[in-house]
Amino acid sequence: MNLKKCVRHHKQTTIVTITVPCRPRKKPLDPPRKKTCRPARRQSAPENVCGTIFQKCDSTPHIYFTVAGVNLSATAIIQNETNCDMKVIIKTNTRDIIQMIGQSQQVSFVVPSIESLTVVCSGEKAAMGRGNYTICYRRMLDSP
Repeated sequence: MNLKKCVRHHKQTTIVTITVPCRPRKKPLDPPRKKTCRPARRQSAPENVCGTIFQKCDSTPHIYFTVAGVNLSATAIIQNETNCDMKVIIKTNTRDIIQMIGQSQQVSFVVPSIESLTVVCSGEKAAMGRGNYTICYRRMLDSP
């Protein structure tokens, strides 16, 4: 190794500078990468649909949410606030999801393509079924 030394004296201080020669690179530099144009990403906006479930406990199905011609992947949260049981039917493109929700319970579903939400309350005919539902989905926005 070739070291070069330069010694200077400056008012009782010795300054020593050592320079090391550069080593040659073993492999050539990579060519610069070409920039590729990426398509603009479509942004999505979160949307919430909330509602109140209020119906007689006479086993009559009530539709609370339906989608018109759009495939939405969503999270559905259903809460039963009464003493009767609720049967929730979530229709998707491929099948129906049926779930019983007990008294004072809350259930969440992640659905790949929701089409409708139907609730059936079962219990005493004079009783009223009450609860809440929230459907959270993401809607794609057009590029700016």
